Amino acid sequence: MTCGMLLDLEWEALGRPVRTREVEAAVHVEDEVLIAVRMLPVLAGESMGTVLREVLAAQGWAAQADGTMTRSFGAVSAILDAGATTVTVRHAGEVTVRATGSDLVVEGDAEDEARAEVVAAQRAEAALTRRREQAAVALAAANAAVLTREEPTVRAALQEALNRVYRRALEERARQLGEVESIDERGDVRGGYEVTVVVKA
Repeated sequence: MTCGMLLDLEWEALGRPVRTREVEAAVHVEDEVLIAVRMLPVLAGESMGTVLREVLAAQGWAAQADGTMTRSFGAVSAILDAGATTVTVRHAGEVTVRATGSDLVVEGDAEDEARAEVVAAQRAEAALTRRREQAAVALAAANAAVLTREEPTVRAALQEALNRVYRRALEERARQLGEVESIDERGDVRGGYEVTVVVKA
């Protein structure tokens, strides 16, 4: 008897029309790491920044109309700001998420159908919100992993560029003081860099 009642209810439910709403949205998450660029004022004014831009251009960085310079390192992009004080390492991820909501039409009249459509839309939006939040968390985690992997490469390239900047700046400054007799450069495995310039006054 109980099984029969359940079967009747199931068949009754299956015979009713269902209103369904499908929605989708793009989820975009962008994360970045800032690297401060600090240079000793070996040359006056903006000369140090000018030399840095020249060195970076030789290393494949592209000058932009707004005064910044950019270069790709693997999956990340690096941007030197117009003031040559900061390099921003950036990675972005994007994914499209979809969700569906539905509701039964109980009475079968126009008012009930409209109600079912509204409920289906609300359920779809609620489900979409949850999926967007989950996707954003996943994208942020993926961004963090990529930035953690690529940031040391950008930092090493920047350090190499700064070493070249100091060599050129010291040589130029020495020539302002007198005749340069010799220039000696030394580096170590930890990234240390030493330049000795001998000037004949």
